[in-house]
Amino acid sequence: MPDVVSVPDLTDAPHATVFESDPRVVRLALDADQRLPAHRHPGETVLFHVLDGRVNLTLGDGVLELDPGDLARFDGDVDIAPHAREESTVLVTFV
Repeated sequence: MPDVVSVPDLTDAPHATVFESDPRVVRLALDADQRLPAHRHPGETVLFHVLDGRVNLTLGDGVLELDPGDLARFDGDVDIAPHAREESTVLVTFV
């Protein structure tokens, strides 16, 4: 039986678990100008998919400017720090 979740119906903020089993998926809802502190996801590959809004994603020493529809894939052993340039929704998948 497939698992189906309506992302707009998720209400936990800023993180809401979409799927807990592998691959784990989290919906990240950020207010305009909201920043998350630098952190890592060791041992995982991370997919960071901007659904709406615009996010600057500090990734190690660089910054990615991500817009709606952009999907970034990176090693979770690198420091990341999202910063929403405007109200934004992101799906983060850990594999």
